[in-house]
Amino acid sequence: MSDIERFTPIVGELVVEPEGWGVVGTPTNFYATAESHTMDGELFDTAIQVRWTPSGYRFDYGDGTVEESETSGSAWRGTEDSWTETATSHTYDSRDDVTASVTVVFTAEVNAGGGWFAVPGTLPVEAPGVSVKVFEVDTVLTNGDCMANPNAAGCG
Repeated sequence: MSDIERFTPIVGELVVEPEGWGVVGTPTNFYATAESHTMDGELFDTAIQVRWTPSGYRFDYGDGTVEESETSGSAWRGTEDSWTETATSHTYDSRDDVTASVTVVFTAEVNAGGGWFAVPGTLPVEAPGVSVKVFEVDTVLTNGDCMANPNAAGCG
């Protein structure tokens, strides 16, 4: 693996839904965009191809919680999925500004013209960190629309 590390795999990015923020006590969705890909290059004066395949993910949610997963996660499919728990979501316990990250673990195969063969070992590559703003939300009962009637009960 050390011989092909210089063919650094494309790690993609960590995506946070919704749009880089979360709410205390509610799932915030995370997913990695890393994909399998092939790179051309030269090793020991021989033209080769290296095929990188993501095989694991280490999600660091920035609050001291780290989880390993075999899945990259996925985007919420629409408003009906928003705020629902996913395999790679995280629920924050307190309001904070954190930096979340994901390390993608890649396996490799090499082809020097005679077919693909697996390279022993794995290569972990960290994607750039993402800022996450975690808010606290309180629900308040009001007597009507506070924008239209700011002096109504519960408004102000």
